[in-house]
Amino acid sequence: MKFVDLSHSITNDTSTYPSDPGISIVREKEIHKDRSLLHSFTMGTHTGTHLDVPAHIIPGGKTLDDFPLSNFSGLAVKVDEYSYKQLAEIEEKIDGIVYDTNWYKHFKNSNKFYGPDRPTIPENLIDIVLEMGLKFFACDLPSVDASKSQDKPVHHAFLEAEIIIYESLANLEQLPRLTLFEFYGFPLPFNGLDGSPVRAVGVKK
Repeated sequence: MKFVDLSHSITNDTSTYPSDPGISIVREKEIHKDRSLLHSFTMGTHTGTHLDVPAHIIPGGKTLDDFPLSNFSGLAVKVDEYSYKQLAEIEEKIDGIVYDTNWYKHFKNSNKFYGPDRPTIPENLIDIVLEMGLKFFACDLPSVDASKSQDKPVHHAFLEAEIIIYESLANLEQLPRLTLFEFYGFPLPFNGLDGSPVRAVGVKK
């Protein structure tokens, strides 16, 4: 098996969505003085590679702890704008889709990554995801909706169907298209929250 890290690293220099809080990682203890090294950190629930659950945009929607752990992992395939129409050829029952736009390569250029020129998710793909009744949809974009979208139609489409959304994935070039792999993207064990940073991992055979 080969493990593929699908998460961006988190540092004080990691950019966040323009309207979200920034990141602060502070060294609180030193080994030579306190006999241990310890840090504190503050960040938003949608920092870096993260997931959204219905409470993110739906009043009274399900929160992280309303989902069983099994919903945060499963059999998945990666597609792009050229291959997603071939999903019907996948014979095995899959749990999720990873949509690769190559946009993750701009992650360190925050003006571009969060800017208005980022790709959008094809409407046909949204329909396919809903028809397949998947557990999760993942992508390398900072948001499944277009820049400055007020109505957030893609968020609503997926989250109203209780399909967990993963955003800002990394290293998707290491996953082959239309090839089955195991996906894992567990949140921190928060109660009552709308999302969480995740360490997303793909496992190839």
